[in-house]
Amino acid sequence: MNSWDPYAITEDPNVTFIVPREPSAWQRFKRQPFLFLALKLYKYRRIVLPQPPKKPVSVICISNTYYQSPKIPEGDVLIHAGDLTPDGSLAFFQKTLDWLNEQPHPIKIVVGGMNDQLLDRTKGKGRGWDRGDCDKIDWGDIVYLENSGTTITAPNGRRLRVWGSPNSPIRDGNLGFQYRRDDYFWCEKIPQAVDILITHTPPYGHLDSCIGCYWLLNELWENPPRLHVFGRAEENHGTEILQYDELQSAVEYIIGREKGPSQFWEVVKGFVLSWCRPSTGPRTLLVNACITGGFWNLKRREPITVII
Repeated sequence: MNSWDPYAITEDPNVTFIVPREPSAWQRFKRQPFLFLALKLYKYRRIVLPQPPKKPVSVICISNTYYQSPKIPEGDVLIHAGDLTPDGSLAFFQKTLDWLNEQPHPIKIVVGGMNDQLLDRTKGKGRGWDRGDCDKIDWGDIVYLENSGTTITAPNGRRLRVWGSPNSPIRDGNLGFQYRRDDYFWCEKIPQAVDILITHTPPYGHLDSCIGCYWLLNELWENPPRLHVFGRAEENHGTEILQYDELQSAVEYIIGREKGPSQFWEVVKGFVLSWCRPSTGPRTLLVNACITGGFWNLKRREPITVII
């Protein structure tokens, strides 16, 4: 098993990392003024929260753990959104699953990620894994979803529909579960009325540094889940609420396409409407659950707990 600890190298006094400095607000404004202002308005939009459920279910969200075994808070459901290992080796993958099985949560759900290559049956072999190793895995009581769904029953009796996928837009052809960016991979895959959607990739433009999938975002508009948990974009750990209103549409347009004054005024219009005529339609809570992230994965994050 690979025993290298990426965090241990920072304890060596002879090693110095030169970490790129984040651009200042002024630098970001000069680079793309209309996008900068649009995102500022979006940050201060009015959010109308849905009524709390009669039978609340606590969901603990993690992703991109690699070498980490963070302390997991108590909850009803534990979700891992992929990249359980750094290299897909069978030994390390099983060690991670054993750690997950030790957790007390009555329901545990996992999807794979780009680095979990041993799960991708289209792949041959790699360092520490070979074709067919996925058949040797002991999942224990973990539910593994690969472009598939299940219905879970929480301890309070509430039933939730869950669907999960390990796939994401291509970044490196040697990694697992990837598709071309121009491929409408999600067409007719995600069923209607899903309560919890788990994907390794984020939707484009939301907690993703624009590496997410536009077609997945389109699916959210067509069929909004109550909760969407994902990983991959390691520097964007956090949560966001989608309201599927005029403001969100205008901001997504200015992120992904033109960034001129006419598009910015659509954002302004949507911002005013969000306060004067707030949307009362479906809501989706987005969770980027990456535990590791940043330069050399040196930042450590905590699991995110949500109530749905």
